[in-house]
Amino acid sequence: MHLSFWFKLIDWYFIMSPREYDIVIYGATGFTGYLTAEYLANNAAKKGMRFAIAGRSEKKLQEVKERLGLEDLSLIVADSSDEDSLQNMTRQCTVLVSTVGPYMKYGKEVVAACVETSTNYCDITGEFPFIYESILEHHEAAKSKDIKIVHSCGYDCIPVDMGAFLASTSLSTPPSRIRALCTAACGLPSGGTLDSGAGMAEWSKKIENKVLKRDPYMLAPDISDHQRVDKFVSSKRSVGYDSTFGTVTIPYFMAGIDNRLVRRSIALRGHSASYDEAMSAGSIARIAGFLALHAPSVVGNLRPKAGDGPPEAIRKNGYFTLETKAENENGEKCTVYVRGQGDPGYQATSAMLAETAMCLAEKNLDEGASEEDLDHLKGGVLTPSTALGKELVNRLEDSGLFSFEVKAQVKYST
Repeated sequence: MHLSFWFKLIDWYFIMSPREYDIVIYGATGFTGYLTAEYLANNAAKKGMRFAIAGRSEKKLQEVKERLGLEDLSLIVADSSDEDSLQNMTRQCTVLVSTVGPYMKYGKEVVAACVETSTNYCDITGEFPFIYESILEHHEAAKSKDIKIVHSCGYDCIPVDMGAFLASTSLSTPPSRIRALCTAACGLPSGGTLDSGAGMAEWSKKIENKVLKRDPYMLAPDISDHQRVDKFVSSKRSVGYDSTFGTVTIPYFMAGIDNRLVRRSIALRGHSASYDEAMSAGSIARIAGFLALHAPSVVGNLRPKAGDGPPEAIRKNGYFTLETKAENENGEKCTVYVRGQGDPGYQATSAMLAETAMCLAEKNLDEGASEEDLDHLKGGVLTPSTALGKELVNRLEDSGLFSFEVKAQVKYST
């Protein structure tokens, strides 16, 4: 009998075998990992879901368990350098959540283990070189198994990705142009994000990566020529008046990952639309005012170490607001206002990640439906919007922490 038969049989076994846990959080001993575990501790049971926590140190996992106050919480010891331990971990769950970064250093083997054991996966990476390698190595295998590898499920890039998705799908025909504007992002950068940025800077220095880095469609390597409408990663390079939003804007620090990922969403939906984003000049005043208001908490936390984060006041009181506009060739326009409560890099990110994981763990998400009948895809290395569509928007709104306000303007012919 052909070897392919046995491979398919093994895949079927992994897919059909009941998993002990709906969700496992790998990296629960880190700062964002703990916040994600805390969110699930308060919400997963209400959804009828069981989760476990995983990491390298059993002692530290036990400390997290005690902090959460969950006596029956299971612990799984796994290490990104130990392939057997990773597969043992991923075989036990429907969805693996990874908060272990930098992902370029620690994430590749974790994703590979998920694909090998037919396990859904989500993370909060903003490291586009890591996502690029994940696409090249795992997209087709994940697609063939109907499992979802979903990157960037935190502040980068759920707000802009879901905003662009809602604005696009609210039009009667696909959009030709999408623009996003960050109007507030009040909080502090995470130590993990800063370390990831340092890793990407090193990656960018390599000669073989310089051309790839400039490709605006780096995360859509199979895109057709007619879909390549943007020439730069971002065209916003200086301060200036933006006629789309009617305000003065500046380059947005998230555009490097946001633009690349949203363009992957556009490509996966088969659309041909230009995308770019910026930050309003007014947002700087809002951020400055927020930091001034929380000055005692800000001192000593402007450059946190990886695994550390700001005090509770900043995490709870932080917030973000974005505005996304889409238009099509018929003159129809749609604006989506996205709002989130909680420090974008910590509190809001951990909530978005946890809701993404619970959404992926839903048993009947894609059951009995063809992709033609869904607003998302059933498998592959995907983006939040192409993996979960409106279902994720509904979950985020139901949490009470996020809102998505859609305002469509239809141009009627005369």
